[in-house]
Amino acid sequence: MKKAILFSLFALLLTACTGYSNEKSVIENGVEYNISDNHKEAMAESFQWNAREDTVVITIPDTLSDGTPVVTMGGLTGIGVPLHFRIEYEVNWPELPQSRSRKMTEEEANAFYREYAEQHPDELVGHLIKVNNPDGSLATESDIDPERIVYKDITFTINIGKNVSGTGPHISDYSILEEIYKDGIIQSDGSILVYRPALYFNVDPGNETYYADDGVLYTKADGKPVLYVAAD
Repeated sequence: MKKAILFSLFALLLTACTGYSNEKSVIENGVEYNISDNHKEAMAESFQWNAREDTVVITIPDTLSDGTPVVTMGGLTGIGVPLHFRIEYEVNWPELPQSRSRKMTEEEANAFYREYAEQHPDELVGHLIKVNNPDGSLATESDIDPERIVYKDITFTINIGKNVSGTGPHISDYSILEEIYKDGIIQSDGSILVYRPALYFNVDPGNETYYADDGVLYTKADGKPVLYVAAD
């Protein structure tokens, strides 16, 4: 019994030591990385997309600019919480005006953001709206006229470096692209642009864990696709 307890404690401590910290992260070329202090390694956590169609190539390099090797796309954070690599819209919220006498009320803050969105139609602030449910159906709570929606196909290319040897559990195209699937961008003419995203992978030939064929990511050990596909 004591051995079982000690083994469980050891496993918990090991998980805590091998996880990545949310508190220490860096962003390089649009990709956010969590850093492991113990192992001096980096985990690619997310790509912050600015919704420009000329910025859809994502490169997970061999190392960060300081030489830290990038060894996983998604993984475990903290004491073992799974985290998927994901592509998200980059929303740069402006700072609220500061006052020495009082804080802004929620209504005043919302009014500030609405005005900012009106004055900056090319930014994502105030222009993202939930359109689709996880099953692809129209989100009923959004009360959107389907005639306003304009769909457009887009492909994200992910270039994976030679040091990447792991991903988060049950990684799938949906777990990576969930926000792009679900959110639309309100256009200046009132239409709502919704992207229909796809993924295309390239892998460094020196990578010992993964390879890509025709844009599909495979594991070298068994030749099986890495991305999880749910059963129909």
